[in-house]
Amino acid sequence: MRDLQTKTLATQRVEVALMSAMAGLALLLSSVGIFALMASMVGQKTREIGIRLALGSTIRQAMIQIGAPGIGSSGSGLILGLVLCAGALRVMHSVLYGIGVYDLTTILAVAVLLAVVSAIATILPILRISSIDPAKTLREE
Repeated sequence: MRDLQTKTLATQRVEVALMSAMAGLALLLSSVGIFALMASMVGQKTREIGIRLALGSTIRQAMIQIGAPGIGSSGSGLILGLVLCAGALRVMHSVLYGIGVYDLTTILAVAVLLAVVSAIATILPILRISSIDPAKTLREE
């Protein structure tokens, strides 16, 4: 009986492994994209940040000003994804075996993972602001 069960579940295990690999790749690509976007924003606004710091703005204010759009975009994307997920789960009910339509722990785990990854991908480039020297930035141009 165990051999029969193993044979019937072999295809599903391969499908789950492929879906997990694709999900991991999607997570990696999205985090690299967010990181690159934020690093580009910091690089493009280095002169502006240097001027703001020279005029008395704090590093914290500069970090918030540059990081807020990234965190806001990630948050709105996460909310939109959860709304679309609620509709898609009803359609996928026949594919999900042994899992309820709205498995709250899985949905929360994925949402928290995506929020943490997007926050890290946003915060790492923002930390580069603390190394900007206003005097050097103003002398360069």
